[in-house]
Formats: sequence, C-alpha cells, structure tokens
Amino acid sequence: MADSDDDALTWDGDDRLQAPERPPARAAAPSGPDLDRASSGGLALVVLGVLGGVAVLETVFWIRGIVALSAASPLDAGAGSFGEVAALVANAAGRGLAAAAPLVWFGAVAWRVRTPSTRLAWLVLGALLLLPWPFLLSVL
Repeated sequence: MADSDDDALTWDGDDRLQAPERPPARAAAPSGPDLDRASSGGLALVVLGVLGGVAVLETVFWIRGIVALSAASPLDAGAGSFGEVAALVANAAGRGLAAAAPLVWFGAVAWRVRTPSTRLAWLVLGALLLLPWPFLLSVL
C-alpha cells in the first residue's frame, strides 16, 4: 500500500524536472567610491526635489510680480505709435520668458547634466540667478 501512495504523489519524468542551480551569491560587500555613490543617491534625489520646488515657487512669484507690474503699467495695447506697441509686445514677451525661465532652467539642467555634484551646482546657481526680482523689490 505504501507504493501506491508514493506513486500517487509522483509523475513519470519528475527526476528530469529539477530547478536550475543558482550561482553563488557574492560574499564581498561594496566598499569605497561605489558605496558612497550608492548612499548619496537618496540625498541627491531629495536635493533635486527641493530645488525643483524652489523653481516652481520662483515661477509662481515671477507671475505674481509680473501681474503686479502689468496692473501698474500705463501702456494700453493698440494705443500709441508702432514703436510703443512693439515695445509693449516685447515687454510682454520678456515677462513671459522671465516667468518660464526657472522651470526651463531646472528641466534643462536635470535632463542634460549627468554628474550629481555638477547638477547641484548648476541648479543652485539657477535658483540664485532667477530670483523673482520684481516681487522681491516690491516686498522690500
């Protein structure tokens, strides 16, 4: 009776269906620059997120400053000579580009610069250079 129970739990050809052997695991832990690079990945991601938030805030405050300056602008669209209208259009285009500049800078640096330390330097430089001066000067 024991043979029939064992036969019920096996199939013909079971001995050929063995799982492949796994390669032995590495015993050595990473050390040196590889360990530093792996541990700084999380910090670089956090810094990238913070500087991305700074870029969004700069864009918001650029837009706020532009709206405040536009409300105080004495020029009306369609009024005046061709030169005044061209100056108004150029001024509006410049303000729009100024508002988009922090996000464009952040996107370009995050996309094109591969070395984390160089990327951090360029992002901090951009955060300082692209401060929303119209808003800051109205607050100060």
